[in-house]
Amino acid sequence: MAFLPLRRCKSLLLLHSRSKDGELTRALKGMLGYTPVNLLLYKTALTHSSLARSGRSYLPVEHNERMEFLGDAVIGAVVSEFLYLKFPEQREGFLTQLRSKIVARESLSHLALAIGLDALIKAHLNRPFSRNVVGNTLEALMGAIYLDKGYACAKKTFLQRIFLPQVNVDELTKREFDYKSRLLEVVQRKGDRVQFETQEEQHGEVKKGTFFFSSTLRINDEVAGSGSGSSKKEAEQRAAEQAYGKLTMNN
Repeated sequence: MAFLPLRRCKSLLLLHSRSKDGELTRALKGMLGYTPVNLLLYKTALTHSSLARSGRSYLPVEHNERMEFLGDAVIGAVVSEFLYLKFPEQREGFLTQLRSKIVARESLSHLALAIGLDALIKAHLNRPFSRNVVGNTLEALMGAIYLDKGYACAKKTFLQRIFLPQVNVDELTKREFDYKSRLLEVVQRKGDRVQFETQEEQHGEVKKGTFFFSSTLRINDEVAGSGSGSSKKEAEQRAAEQAYGKLTMNN
C-alpha cells in the first residue's frame, strides 16, 4: 500500500499545477468537496464513448460505460438507505416509487447540470449534451468516487454535495405520491367509475376517542384496492396506492 501516499502527494501537487490535470483536480475539488486521489478514475468517468470511437482520445482511452454500471448501483444503494431511514412508517411500494423517481435519468440529468458536471465531460458530440449523456456521466462519477474513496465518501458526497442541495424530498413526495389524485386521473380518463367505501371504527382494545379507518376502493363495482390508517385520508390513499400499483403493473 506504499503507493497510496504517493498518489495523495501527487494529487495535492496537482491542486497548484497549471496543467490540464491541475485544472481538472481543482474543478473536482470544488464540485465534490475533496481532492481526488486517483485522478485516472475521474478521467474515465468523464470520458464519453463517442470520444474513443472518434479517435480523438482524452487520456485514459477507456470510456465511462462500465463505470456507469457501478455508479448506478452505488446511487441506488445510497438512495435506498436514505429513504428507508427518512420514512420509517412507509411501505415498500412508496419507497420503491420514490427511489425510481429520484434515480430516473431525467432526475440525474437535472442534478448533473445543477453541479456543472456537463462542463467537465469529454465527448465528440454537439453541445448541449442530451440528458442521457449528463445523467450517465453522473452515474460514472459516483462509480469513480466509490473506487477512489469508498462507499462512505460516495454516500456523503451524493447526499450532501449533489442531491439534498437540489431536491426537497418532502415536497417531492407531496407532489408525486398523491395516489388518489393520480388514480382518479387514470381511471376517469377511461370513463370508469370510482367509489371509495370508507368506514370509521373503534375497536375494544383501542383507547376511547381513538379511531381506525378502513377503505375499500371499487372501480366499476369491482374491488381494486383496500387500505387502512389512522385517518380517512390515509386509508383512502393506501387503497388508491394498491389499486394504482395494480393498474400500472398491468399496463
